[in-house]
Formats: sequence, C-alpha cells, structure tokens
Amino acid sequence: MKVKPTERLSDGKKWLKNGIPVNPLTDAYMKRYGVERWMAQEELMILGYKYTVQEENYDREGIEWEYMYDPLADELKPVPKGTEEHELHLF
Repeated sequence: MKVKPTERLSDGKKWLKNGIPVNPLTDAYMKRYGVERWMAQEELMILGYKYTVQEENYDREGIEWEYMYDPLADELKPVPKGTEEHELHLF
C-alpha cells in the first residue's frame, strides 16, 4: 500500500482501530507501509502499541519475559524475566 509519510500515521490509526490483523504487528506494519523495522516500531509506539513492540522484540531476540506491575506508573509492563522491582523504571 502506497501512503505518503505524512498520511501514514493517520492511515495506521484507522487500520489498527479495525483490529490488529496479524502477529507480529511490526512485520505487518512494515509490509503494509514499506518501511524499515525501526520506523514501523517508532510509529507503532506513537500509535499506542509500545508494549506490543517490546514483547515482539523480546520474542525476536529470544528473551524470556513476563509482566510486572510498576506501582509508580500504575501499569503492567513486559520486562525480561528476573527484572527487579527497582529496575522497572527502565522499561
């Protein structure tokens, strides 16, 4: 799909609103918009898929991960297994 860079975020938002089509999401975004991985990841994070991008990176790199609750951010975060609570701010 050929979309101008200035319109890509808007189109991506509409595309994602209709449901995430495939897993891994980053690969689908790369294929749909013809962008490199770093650009797809950056734009997906802007669109609110930060943790999905992190999970996919862990999986791609073979890193075992788990969700941990970060009380300062009041949210669950995907982190490498063995992460200590005082390190959560790094993720």
